[in-house]
Amino acid sequence: MKKLEIDKTADVPAYRQIIEKITAGVQSGELQAGEKLLPERELARQLGTARGTVKKAYEQLAANHIVQIIHGRGTFVSAEQDVASPSRKDQAVRLINQAVRGLEKLNFSFPEINTMFQLLLTERRRQLENFAIAAIDCNPEALSIFEIQLKHISSVGIHKYLLDDISGLPEVRRTLMQYEIILTTSTHYNELIGLVPEARSRIIQAAVSPSQQTIIDLATIPPDARVGIITASENFLKIIRSKLRDFQINLKTAVNLFENRSDRLPEFLSGCRVLIVPPKCALENQRECIAAFRAFREKGGRIIRFEYQLERSTLIRIEEKIAELMEKRKNPGL
Repeated sequence: MKKLEIDKTADVPAYRQIIEKITAGVQSGELQAGEKLLPERELARQLGTARGTVKKAYEQLAANHIVQIIHGRGTFVSAEQDVASPSRKDQAVRLINQAVRGLEKLNFSFPEINTMFQLLLTERRRQLENFAIAAIDCNPEALSIFEIQLKHISSVGIHKYLLDDISGLPEVRRTLMQYEIILTTSTHYNELIGLVPEARSRIIQAAVSPSQQTIIDLATIPPDARVGIITASENFLKIIRSKLRDFQINLKTAVNLFENRSDRLPEFLSGCRVLIVPPKCALENQRECIAAFRAFREKGGRIIRFEYQLERSTLIRIEEKIAELMEKRKNPGL
């Protein structure tokens, strides 16, 4: 973010100006989730104000979930913040107003305009409902992540397949060729091409990476903490352990539990200080496990959700592919 400045002659308190500047930076995208802000002392020196002023601003931002203060590490833009960009909303309202005014000039009544909008939205939904995406990976946790992130594409059906299951189907070609979009990670791209060469043009390689919040959480695990890992699959466990190795976490003391061993959960949690789980951990919703998780939190245990995200480039590619397919359906001769 560019150098932050405040107006000391303004009626607005300095701490409030800091809050507004940082919030504006998040709204515009200039400040990204996971980005570290200047330390309190350094920012106070830069602004020529008291450190307590910056501290007050940071604490208010943290209370509003715009930043996260991690003791001993610093202050980071939170991945949990949900500060919508006003420019995007303003643009949407402007486009709708232009359309409404244009229809008014053509002497359409408000009920007629409303009916036309409803019909267009219904048709758009109907078109999207005809698209089914096959998501394929080697572990169920990754498939759940794909499903969560693709929910923003309204009415598009997501069909999840484990790689081992799809590879063993006697009619794998016919199964996959019914999908116009097939999503998988780069790790399995060539394997899918080998299974169904004719589907090459339909396969999109998903670029994935840990979320900024996951990176922050892993980076702040105390060196001496005993780490527990809960997963549904061996493959996802390997992914987590690999990332922990990158952060120089002591894997010799790390222990793991698979979700199908819920009977061992109370004993497992009793020996852990930090627990790493998938975004959707089935055990958390099982009645017999709720008390164990509650006890873990009450004794000061910390739960980290290991979230992989589809990178924006992949989401854009999917949206472009859907738009391309819709255009072909409307104009078959193209």
